[in-house]
Amino acid sequence: MLDFYTPTLSDISWINKITQKSGQIGCDISFATTYLWRKKYDIRVAIYKNTLYKAYFSADGVMGYSFPIGELSPKEALDALLLDAKERKVKPLIGMLNRTNAEILSHLYPDMFEFVEERDSADYIYSRENLALLQGKKYHAKRNHISKFMRNNPDWSYKELSAENIEDAYFVAHKWHMQNDSDKAELEAIREALDCFEELSLFGGVLYVNERPVAMTIGSKINDSVCDVNFEKAVDVDGAYAVINNEFAKAHSEFLQFNREEDLGLEGLRKSKLSYNPDKILMKYTAIMK
Repeated sequence: MLDFYTPTLSDISWINKITQKSGQIGCDISFATTYLWRKKYDIRVAIYKNTLYKAYFSADGVMGYSFPIGELSPKEALDALLLDAKERKVKPLIGMLNRTNAEILSHLYPDMFEFVEERDSADYIYSRENLALLQGKKYHAKRNHISKFMRNNPDWSYKELSAENIEDAYFVAHKWHMQNDSDKAELEAIREALDCFEELSLFGGVLYVNERPVAMTIGSKINDSVCDVNFEKAVDVDGAYAVINNEFAKAHSEFLQFNREEDLGLEGLRKSKLSYNPDKILMKYTAIMK
């Protein structure tokens, strides 16, 4: 049986070493996402022969697994996962699969799994350059929105997230959650992200109007080329989302792509993410044993 445990900050080094070599770019792959949502989803990790396993638990035991990644071959790694499920007496469900992983699973274990497309969990992948420059006809409305914000708010500024303005970022997040009566688990995750900002190697920014914080964003590194936008919130000022999105992209030219995560099936959020013309919608699948 695999030795699953709740991840701690001390696990960041070995997990990042595995995930950043994997070539995968889903938002769920990063240590920051795993760590910050570990309480909400009871996420636990295990290492076996330099391969990372991740599982989601409930009071009844394992609810589901992620596709293992690391030094073991896919067959060896998945055999160990299936053995773990058998020993725990659970029917294995493997979630958050990208298309490649789903195809590998289907090929190795033909007719064993039913695959369900999870459109609401699909990640939106963007060219960082497109988000920063907003060039061309397809971004005309975005440029206008940002111009209007700047005309209406001449005393605006964008500052990189640091120890000096962490509480400004939390002010925005807290206010957004109060206005939207949202699940407090996300606010708790943001609070922990800010409290462990350096330990998690996070980065971000805060947008100000008349020295008042009106938007915030927090990102993390999936690999050397891809940034995950973990959190983004704005309040009170029209156009604040468009501006902080643009400023954050301009500030982090070290990345080629931004993963702006899923839309959760929310109509307004889906419309907004599509309006930025993603390069790719990274579909996710769940494999359910027949």
